[in-house]
Amino acid sequence: MFLLLFLSFWTVSLSACESQKKEMTLLDNISTISISKSNGYGGLNENYFISIKKDELTSKFEEVLKDTKGIKQNVDLTNDKPEYDILIRYENGETHGLHLVLGNEGEESTFIYIGNEKNGYIVSAEKTNILRKMLDE
Repeated sequence: MFLLLFLSFWTVSLSACESQKKEMTLLDNISTISISKSNGYGGLNENYFISIKKDELTSKFEEVLKDTKGIKQNVDLTNDKPEYDILIRYENGETHGLHLVLGNEGEESTFIYIGNEKNGYIVSAEKTNILRKMLDE
């Protein structure tokens, strides 16, 4: 009986873990992306140096976001500080705030939702190169 309960518990636990989202969630089509230098975790710097309207660049950015993969453990906030804060405005009026830890050319990057800094999303090295070009780095 104990073994049956133990196996049932682990089956439910593992299925709950598997059902968690692993990709970033977009709320609608992106209308505007505003980018600023980050002051660190926990807040959004609203001194944007660029604001991108719905065009080819927002489509590329949307493609990068859709291709992210969730990190299964908590993000280490002590070593990697975000370089950029990003405000995404959607066509339906909703918004998302993101931190971006931008990797060097050929390295992965990390997106982190502002206010939920424990969960990160990995950007491939290929997509990091696209982000670096968009940010002129």
